[in-house]
Amino acid sequence: MDSITHIALGAAIGDAQLGRKIGYKAALWGAALSTLPDLDVLLNPFIDSAAQLRIHRGLTHSFFFMFAASPILGLLINRIHRADDLGWKPWAWLSFWCLLAHILIDIPTSYGTQAFEPFSNMQVTTDSLFIIDPFFTAPIIAGVIVAQTLDRKSVYRKWASRISIIWAGFYIIWGLGVKAHVNHVFDQSFQEQYGQYERLKTQPGPFSTLMWMGYVERSDSIYGSTYSLFDEHRNLQFRGIAKNSHLVEPYIGNRPVDTLLWFSMDTYKMEEREGGLYLHDLRFGRSDFWLTEGAEFIWSNRFIFNEDSTRVVDFERAIPIIDASVENRRQLWERFWGVHPEEQRE
Repeated sequence: MDSITHIALGAAIGDAQLGRKIGYKAALWGAALSTLPDLDVLLNPFIDSAAQLRIHRGLTHSFFFMFAASPILGLLINRIHRADDLGWKPWAWLSFWCLLAHILIDIPTSYGTQAFEPFSNMQVTTDSLFIIDPFFTAPIIAGVIVAQTLDRKSVYRKWASRISIIWAGFYIIWGLGVKAHVNHVFDQSFQEQYGQYERLKTQPGPFSTLMWMGYVERSDSIYGSTYSLFDEHRNLQFRGIAKNSHLVEPYIGNRPVDTLLWFSMDTYKMEEREGGLYLHDLRFGRSDFWLTEGAEFIWSNRFIFNEDSTRVVDFERAIPIIDASVENRRQLWERFWGVHPEEQRE
């Protein structure tokens, strides 16, 4: 999830656990501890593109790190706040719950979280929450703000923070429940139109769990579509996307290419154009949110070859760009409410 959500949830956990004893310091430490795993990005200036993808959401986002770091962090924070006379264990527990919360709200996003490092680099994801979701974040922030305005001994303060945490848990479960329904819709609609397929992947569209994107793979093609919970019918309109996997096959075994294939979870499109050879990660969609006939992919990677163009030695990532034009925002808003792209063009 985005940093604001991590900070807000960490503050709620800190206040709920230690707020009555030490006041606002609990929320501040909760926010800091919940941000800690994402500091792995500080290594980016010193490592190549492949290592950046491998390291982010890697070891610092694992259950191993959570168990190993919590007592150490508890000892360190206790030394800083020795005057509070809490002992190291309450701080260790705060660290534990904040690090666990960070993992648990990252896993539902589509980016992928290596929760079992260093034993496995498998990317764990439920694809059930968008990385920025105001419906998820806003109530958590509201609860934290309310808690900080109340006296530390107030029972209402304790419950304000707890309700924020409960809301986070509820919303995660809600996302999983909606996804089960969405999977059924995509499965049924695709099979009615095209028959059997090899793989289905669905994930929330931008900023909510109201609209979803889905990718159905068959042979060397991926069929993409969108679905809103407000759609009146379930006859989805699929758009065929050629993977062009033959373009990447000669370079499998090259570390940058293997990293991109691993990171994209095999949901990609290869494209050869004047600027070179590109791998587009379909999970991040296009700048038009798949609502028009064509647009740039948000997450594209251009292969960088050695001198004789026989081996891929690195890749260059395009900076994700969202089309925030008035027209695109209008179409996205209407799609949320069940208006299909072909209806928008009428």
